[in-house]
Parts: sequence; C-alpha cells; structure tokens
Amino acid sequence: MHTMAQASKDTLARETWTTRLLLAWIEGHLTDKAIDAPKVVARHLVAESIGCDVMDLFTHPDRPTTNSQRETLRALVTRATAGEPLQQLLGRSGFMLRDFQVNASVLVPRDSTESLVRAVLTWVRGIDPQDRPEPLTIADIGTGSGCIAITLALELPTAKVLAVDCSDSALAVAMDNVTQHDVSHRLTCVEGDLLGPLENDVHIIVSNPPYISDERFEALASTVQAHEPSLALRGGIDGLDVVRRLVAQAPGRLHPGGLLAMEVDDWHVHKAAQLCTQAGLVNARVLRDAWGDERIVLAEMATNTPPSLHLDA
Repeated sequence: MHTMAQASKDTLARETWTTRLLLAWIEGHLTDKAIDAPKVVARHLVAESIGCDVMDLFTHPDRPTTNSQRETLRALVTRATAGEPLQQLLGRSGFMLRDFQVNASVLVPRDSTESLVRAVLTWVRGIDPQDRPEPLTIADIGTGSGCIAITLALELPTAKVLAVDCSDSALAVAMDNVTQHDVSHRLTCVEGDLLGPLENDVHIIVSNPPYISDERFEALASTVQAHEPSLALRGGIDGLDVVRRLVAQAPGRLHPGGLLAMEVDDWHVHKAAQLCTQAGLVNARVLRDAWGDERIVLAEMATNTPPSLHLDA
C-alpha cells in the first residue's frame, strides 16, 4: 500500500498537471489537513516551485510543469502539511514593504513589530532637527532576522546601529540580511547578552525580547511552538524575565533624553511600563499596535533640558 507521501509524489508526477490543476489539488490537500489560509499557501508554493510571481499563475493557468518543479513542490507541500510557516518555506518574509531572509533560527516578523519600528521613527522625527543627534546611535537587542535594526538603518540614513543577539545562528541570518540590504557600513551585528556588548551609550534602545509567559506559551499554536525558536519567545513564568533585565540595564546605557522602546505581551504591558518607571526612566507610556492591542512600551532617560534630546560635546 502506498503511503500518503508516496501517493502525493505519484500524483504530482503526472505530466498533465498544469498550474491550474496543481493549485486546486494543493489547496484541497491543505484544507483537508487544516492548514491555515490554504489558498494563499498553495499559490505561493506553486509560484516558488516554478519560479514565477503569484500573479503569473493566473495569466498562464494552463502552463505545464516539469518533473523537477513538481518534485520541488512536493517537498514544500510536505513541509507545509507538517505546519511549517509559509515564510520559512519560502525562506523570506515581508516587513515594512521589504523582504528579509528567515529560517527556523529566527522569529517570523509580525505586524506588531512593524508598529514598534513606527513608534521609534515617530519619536525620532518628533525631535527638533537642531537638537537631533548626528549620528543617531541605536541598539537593537535580540535582533533575530535583523528586520528592526535594518529597517531603522534604512529609514534613518545617517544612523549607526548595533544589532545584538545571543544566538549565533540568528546572527548569521541577520548578517545575510544586512548584506542583502547594503547597510553593513552603518550596522554591526554582535553576539552577546542584552546590553553587555555595548561599548558606549546610545540614543535609542529598541527590542522585541522574549515575552511569552509559560502559561501563554502552552496555548500558542502548535505550528509556532514547533517551528519558531523558543529562545526568542519564552520569557519565564510571567513573561517578564528578559524584560526586567533589559529595563534594569537601560538607564546605564542611554544618553540623557534617550529612548527605550519595547514590544511586549498585552497581558503584562502595563507592568512593563511600571518597571521602566521603577528603574528611573521617565514618561513611560503604552501604545497600541496595528491590531489595536496594547503592546508597545516607550520610556525615556531623564534630561535636564526637556523636551530636547541632550547632546554630549
């Protein structure tokens, strides 16, 4: 008796399969396996396998596929059926209209993290141009794929950015993305724990740290638990283990008037803001992400010359 994998292989080997028929078959298969967004996944996997844009699937629906293309597609469908995220299957993910390489060593970038980056950019652009540091220095802590650090470097063309992660495999992804986006002259990746690698004070500390509590981690989708790095997700019993350490270190590494910006769980976002105040930071506040959830915490280092950011000589 053929196994399901062998049956899929035999089916996809039929020379009569066009992109139209492949799309229909794969969508049905993924639907039967309860995979989220089966139509979207099917379209992207077929397009990836034959090397075309998704829209091309509909302008040439009866294009025949080769044996090699179907073998590539079969392997991708098998991985999709096992619950692997689409972004990992494709090896890339969109973030603020740019593509970034991803794999199982880094988190898949999410919309809430785009909101974190936008909050930082809004803060920077709110500084009086005469008082804006030049160059602006930024540390991205727990950089993962590097999407935060690289986006800030691209949106702030004179900024100097340090991207820190404790995972060498994550840093390898970040460095590939730095090369891809051509920001290596202003962005440095370094392995280390939180703010330990910083040699000088910075104007902005930004982080999407591990913040999922043990209880919430157990309730996450099995696909997330199985295919995204727990090191980048789990924040201890209450989800604040790493946040506490980061907040405690931040005042010692921020310029006067500098910013700490974090993405945290909506379950404990106000507790995280309270930790900032207890650490001596000022103006701690909570912002909502693109979905309306309270998830972004901003706080500043006190300055003797509010509201402008103090510049060292």
